[in-house]
Formats: sequence, C-alpha cells, structure tokens
Amino acid sequence: MNSSKTWKSGEKCRVPGLYRCRGCETAGRETTLEALEGTIFPMCEACPQKDATYSLVRAAAGASAGG
Repeated sequence: MNSSKTWKSGEKCRVPGLYRCRGCETAGRETTLEALEGTIFPMCEACPQKDATYSLVRAAAGASAGG
C-alpha cells in the first residue's frame, strides 16, 4: 500500500475487503471486487489500459483497514 491508500494490479492484498477500480470510477463505471488477504490484485477487464488502481471501499469484518 502506498501513502494514498491505493493498490495497483500485481500488488498483494493486505486488507481483505471490497475494492473499487479507480479508473472505472473516473470513467463513470462501477467496478468492484472482493479481495482476500494475500491475493494479488488483478488487471481490470473493464479498463482499456487493463493496469488498474484499486481503493478500499469496505474492509471485511474483523479486518484492520490500516494495512
């Protein structure tokens, strides 16, 4: 996780929960995914550039959103 609290495609998820693709959000699309701790963030199939930036919408129950 970087200082802006976003994660890129290829980075490991440290906080399980619901994530939103920032590129899709900017383009007016709602693209979310549920990620488990330790999984790798995927490319976004809805984005033309595929390489995505994700932001945490909601941490899973019992998860710490601090990263």
